Amino acid sequence: MINLLQQIGRVKLVFRLRPFDTSTANGRSKERLRRAAMTTVSAGAARVVGLSATLITVPLTFSYLGQERYGLWMVLISIITVMAFADLGIGNGLMNAISEAYGKDDRPLAKEYVTSAFVMMLGIAAFFAVAGAIGYPFLPWMRLFNVKSAAVATEGAHAFLVLFSWFVVSIPLGVVIRAQAGLQQGYFSQIVAAIGSIVSLLSLLLVIALHGSLAFLVFASTFGTVAATVLNGWFLFREHRWLLPSWSAFNGGSAKKILKLGLLFFVLQCAVAISYTSDNIVIAQVLGAAAVAMYAVPQKLFSFVAMVVGMGLGPLWPAYGEASARGDVAWVRRVFLASLRVTLAISVPLCTILALAGPWIIRVAVGKSLTAPMSLLAVLAVWGVVSAVSTAMSMWLNGAGVLKAQATVAVFASLSNLGLSIYLTRRLGVMGVCLGSIITQLAITFPACFFMIRKLFRGFIPVTFTEEQRVDSASIAS
Repeated sequence: MINLLQQIGRVKLVFRLRPFDTSTANGRSKERLRRAAMTTVSAGAARVVGLSATLITVPLTFSYLGQERYGLWMVLISIITVMAFADLGIGNGLMNAISEAYGKDDRPLAKEYVTSAFVMMLGIAAFFAVAGAIGYPFLPWMRLFNVKSAAVATEGAHAFLVLFSWFVVSIPLGVVIRAQAGLQQGYFSQIVAAIGSIVSLLSLLLVIALHGSLAFLVFASTFGTVAATVLNGWFLFREHRWLLPSWSAFNGGSAKKILKLGLLFFVLQCAVAISYTSDNIVIAQVLGAAAVAMYAVPQKLFSFVAMVVGMGLGPLWPAYGEASARGDVAWVRRVFLASLRVTLAISVPLCTILALAGPWIIRVAVGKSLTAPMSLLAVLAVWGVVSAVSTAMSMWLNGAGVLKAQATVAVFASLSNLGLSIYLTRRLGVMGVCLGSIITQLAITFPACFFMIRKLFRGFIPVTFTEEQRVDSASIAS
């Protein structure tokens, strides 16, 4: 108890608005934790708003659309989520590069990175806009959605067009969020995101009241997010005018570095998309669109666990990158091990509670028209814990730039997962997709990640410190 109170007292020290002095190792350690804490708290507030909006919109949209059209909407979201890697990983590459430049206190280099990434992402957005305009009329929508009604397929096609348009616009806007994260100022984007969730909720309620189509429903649910990102960009470049992109700041070498990092992240994102975001698509193709809701609705319960873990661990990614650039080994080791302990302490109780209370929560949320078997909830609970631990390890590996090995493992694991999920879905129903992910993580991903982390710490050589910094680092380690 005394140790716990001491730990709480140390954490309370970083919860303040005034920054710490970063001229010493001890001050930098506290400043990283302060920014991470601010991002976590603001993310928590934003997620509470987002979760509240979800709890309101899920029963409303499910009742308004019906099981088949609601399942169609979930398939649309899954398709766009799979396409989220379309920036070729440049956004994540930018975040790592900005973290490095921030660790070196190099503003001109940071501006080069932001400008180069923005130019490349504008080109990607233009490519997708042209490709989408050409290919849209020729897509087999009834086959793609696996529905029997041509009217439902047409409605889904119109909704996809809206979602795809927002997706294209969001590609270059992603520079804003990634640059902010690289500067360890993600709390700004979280606060603005909460405003966007409220705007989307009000828009969604308006469309339902006016009996709008699925396309208008999709427009309303995504409008707030895009508007919030634009507002966030205004805040970012107003505070950091030296970071504003300009043609003169474009640098081929910086662009090449970001693209190289991005392509590794791209492979990693593709693998993750195949493994985790393809569940609804697999169910739709194997069992039909109507079966997607049976899995998607209870899965949303356990996405709450991923949300909590993600908002706590997400700020550590750029912090790990900045600390690695400075060679602050003791801080990285201490924070990483603590993140694993906290992840288990949060995910195990939450997943257990959600599994036991799941039938009652689903009945209250959507009524008796949808039931989830206890076996599915138990499997989702196990997956919640496994996924949370995987996130903790990925944050450190991503921040340290261990990408080639991760990408290799992820490709092998994702292909194994996809084949296993299809096989198990045919044999066991909707729970098969989740079982495939669990088996793949435990048998392939976890052993490989533990090996990479152990090797990384053994080869982690700190930079040369001054005498004052050695004393501060020793105090951190103790």
